[in-house]
Amino acid sequence: MVSSPGPTGPPRLGLLVSKSCGKAVTRNRIKRRLRSAAAGIELQPGHDYVIIATREVAEAPYDRLRSWLHRALEESVDA
Repeated sequence: MVSSPGPTGPPRLGLLVSKSCGKAVTRNRIKRRLRSAAAGIELQPGHDYVIIATREVAEAPYDRLRSWLHRALEESVDA
């Protein structure tokens, strides 16, 4: 996850899911799962976030997915 200051207001989230992750159905599933998991994570207002997905997201248990996002958010804040 990459984070940077953005316009004031609610946080914005961008998802990058390449074709190497699978066909359109799989890529859309990955995006839905990431949006759902990100909704449970506290994102800072006035920041833009970009998540670069891998194929593992499609089949990972939901708890592990939330853990990955939480850890990535902590690392982006520390950087």
